[in-house]
Amino acid sequence: MANEKILILEAPWSSNIADTRATREIYSSAETLLSIHNEPIRIIQRPLVSTTYLEDIKQFVSLKCNERGPNVVVLSAHGNHSLVLRTGTDRHRRELQAFDGDVNISAEIKRISGLLSRTVFVLDACEVGENVRSFRKAAGAVGAIGFSKAVDWVDSSVFVLALLLRFQAQGFFHLKRARRNTGNTMPMAEKTISEMTNGAYKSLAKSLGLEYNFGR
Repeated sequence: MANEKILILEAPWSSNIADTRATREIYSSAETLLSIHNEPIRIIQRPLVSTTYLEDIKQFVSLKCNERGPNVVVLSAHGNHSLVLRTGTDRHRRELQAFDGDVNISAEIKRISGLLSRTVFVLDACEVGENVRSFRKAAGAVGAIGFSKAVDWVDSSVFVLALLLRFQAQGFFHLKRARRNTGNTMPMAEKTISEMTNGAYKSLAKSLGLEYNFGR
């Protein structure tokens, strides 16, 4: 039985209609590789559209296969991060360039925060992973991974692809629970990323400004 445990929402990387660069070209290999397992994992890919992306996430996390264990939402697009002063406090503004305009995911994700307790976000965009812990908490998600620097779309996608394949190999997508009542909420995920960033992917992670955070 195939389980739809990964959702990828992507916007164009270029305004030139002849430029077909897309992370889906890279992630298609993940679809193939993940399918060789006895319990394969299926990827759902949709365009990142400002008027529908929250509904796409809501529908994805409500699938029967996502009722208990963890699921992954990848937001892949051009991005930027800034701090905005509001009521005397600096607030994070994380913008993604969707097909039909910019979206401030820092603010908008709060609309569905009550539904994301089993979700791990991968912010596959420039800069929006700055202080990724604050995004995870605003989303009410169990985890968030992102990049705090300006990144090349191929470099970041290669890292995400490697991460998804390692998650699959270590049984992450087949966990029966996404949270623990005590201690570390997702030790498997944190261990996987730590092994990558202290091993073969150390220099790549550093160049991307990789940040990650898991918790309740």
